[in-house]
Amino acid sequence: MKNILLGYVLLLMVASCMGQRKGSGAYSEDSEADLFLEDSVCLPDEDFSDTLIVVEEVVPVTADASFIDFLYYFTSDQEFQHSRIIFPVSFYNDTTVTRLTEDQWTFDPMFSNEQVYTVIFDKEEELELENNSESTSVQVDWMYLSDKNVKRYYFEQKNDQWYLEAVNKEKISRQQSGGEDFYDFYASFASDSIFQSERLSDPLLFSTVDPEDEFSVLETTLERGQWFAFRPPMPADKLTNIRYGQKETEKSNRKIVEFKGLGNGFSYTLYFRRTHGKWKLFKFEDLSD
Repeated sequence: MKNILLGYVLLLMVASCMGQRKGSGAYSEDSEADLFLEDSVCLPDEDFSDTLIVVEEVVPVTADASFIDFLYYFTSDQEFQHSRIIFPVSFYNDTTVTRLTEDQWTFDPMFSNEQVYTVIFDKEEELELENNSESTSVQVDWMYLSDKNVKRYYFEQKNDQWYLEAVNKEKISRQQSGGEDFYDFYASFASDSIFQSERLSDPLLFSTVDPEDEFSVLETTLERGQWFAFRPPMPADKLTNIRYGQKETEKSNRKIVEFKGLGNGFSYTLYFRRTHGKWKLFKFEDLSD
């Protein structure tokens, strides 16, 4: 997608080498060595005037192999993103709607500049939805916890390719569930170490890759001090959620939060449980590369 013209660089190298030849003085062993080095990288007898080397960055055919593969290119490549939006795209902001044309669209990196993104589930069996190739509709939520706003991106698959169809920004509406709101709890858990320490189950279950066998998972427990040594980076003011079809409700007493990286090998999962109205972390899983 991006053409890099290298011919001009070669011309500058040739001109520089020829200039060094003309400015050389009396013969010496050093100048002979310099001449040998110059001859090894400069070819003044060649005609580069018509040389044009084009290196093209090509998006692989596997860009739509999975939704995450697509999302990686969509959030990192401006031209690819532009080609995967159905224009005019609808942008809803509470009660107003704007139809953005191709010329009006501004590249949106979404959360690709962040260290991690998150995916949230209520049930462990729903974790497999990420690998479900039958899904043709995915919603990506970008949640701002402090002002309780959410920006939703709606993607649809057409002819085996993913496209953005609409964006919706609105207030997060939550119903009273008879206990702590999970997102209010999470904001405190991620930002306050004292609060975090108080909300760790004892013992805290821990799963990680066996250092002696990368194909095996080691099951153990962590003490509070060990948790603070191993805990993953947790965004405190913003969360994402990629909705593959999982049923997330405020009434659920379980929340599973996956922390992942786009191309950086991060893979952490936190398992939370609400007991007597209060949330606690009871299991931590680290399967990073």
